[in-house]
Amino acid sequence: MTLEALLKTELWHHFEQQARAARRRPADMLAELLREYLEIADDVTLNEAMRRDAQKSGYTQADAVTLVRRHRASKKERRGTS
Repeated sequence: MTLEALLKTELWHHFEQQARAARRRPADMLAELLREYLEIADDVTLNEAMRRDAQKSGYTQADAVTLVRRHRASKKERRGTS
């Protein structure tokens, strides 16, 4: 689906209503949602890689969770300073 086609759908109309109800510009809200989605996808990929590495290395799941949390915190710090 092209962006032009998306803008003509009922889905986009409903999204615009939700954004305006939240006093947000729809484009800004969409950009934020995309950033969050991509961050989650990166986290899932990282978590899966860490799980596999932990199985090979003897780390526990708790160790992997701690590492993921540290990684997320460092990403937020870098984003806040940019």
